[in-house]
Amino acid sequence: MNKIINLIVAMAALSFCFSCNNEWEDEQFAHYVGFKAPINSEGCTTVHVRYNEDGSTVRYQLPLVVSGSTIHEGNINAVVEIDSDSLEIVNMKNFGARRTDIWFQNLADNENQYIEKDRIVTEFPATVKIPAGESTALLDIEMDLTGLDQTWRWVLPLKVAENQPGYKANTRKHYNNAMLNIVPFNDYSGTYSASTMDGYADDGSGNYPLDQAKLVVDTKTFYATGANTAFFYAGPIDHTYKQREEYRVDVTFEEGGRIYLTADNPALGFSVESASYEKSDVADPLKPYLVRKNTTINAVYFMTDATNGGEPVKYKFTGAMVMQRTINTQIPDQDQAIQW
Repeated sequence: MNKIINLIVAMAALSFCFSCNNEWEDEQFAHYVGFKAPINSEGCTTVHVRYNEDGSTVRYQLPLVVSGSTIHEGNINAVVEIDSDSLEIVNMKNFGARRTDIWFQNLADNENQYIEKDRIVTEFPATVKIPAGESTALLDIEMDLTGLDQTWRWVLPLKVAENQPGYKANTRKHYNNAMLNIVPFNDYSGTYSASTMDGYADDGSGNYPLDQAKLVVDTKTFYATGANTAFFYAGPIDHTYKQREEYRVDVTFEEGGRIYLTADNPALGFSVESASYEKSDVADPLKPYLVRKNTTINAVYFMTDATNGGEPVKYKFTGAMVMQRTINTQIPDQDQAIQW
């Protein structure tokens, strides 16, 4: 009896072995085509592009990825389209219908309802070839940053076209589209610590008593407008204010620590008592290949704040703003070496 049972077990095991296959050699996932564009809390991918000294166009390369556990055998011609619908969804989710004044603006839309002038020139190929055996390819995006108005934030919304022959667009959320928030930069732009830039209100007689309560803004963002120029919003104003453009202060950096601050809006009552800047490099004590590049702006300026709805308040701001940028000297590409 035991022999019969052992024979049955042996035959069953042999049958199981013949029915098995090497499942790890089969495709475990579909060969979907999508973007590699990690998103932030606002549902966008921040793309830093440097202003060139000569004002020429800049290029950004966006990776396209073919998912799957095996290599695809044929060439894939992925079609890339503008995805305005997804951008509107991002805007509604972040800001709602009542705050269209701070919506992300579409870089590819030359008929924008808020800005009367043309967008920057943005060019990219409509089709990207992913060769057989390759899992990635790069979409070359060329941009002319001349005249880009950064009182608005800009997004280039892209998607991998669906229902195309030869491939399937990735069905997973945030893989089929890419919301590229284009942020031009130079050596002086970025977020400055402004906690030591104190604001003092006019007491009504043209004096700004230092013993009164002071107005402190923790950070101040400088937006690049060229290789050596930028702007910021005076006083407590930031990009969330509807009137932000009225408080714009343009800044020009020159060699030798010279800096010039100007404002076009006469109602701002902007004037400068003194202004200068200095730069310094400090090596990281534990990681010597990292260099901390510090930019310090010292300034005393006057402005009028009329955003509270009551009587405009005159302020004197005095102190320093400091921006630190970390550079990895082991990376030869200067832009890629910056640790954002």
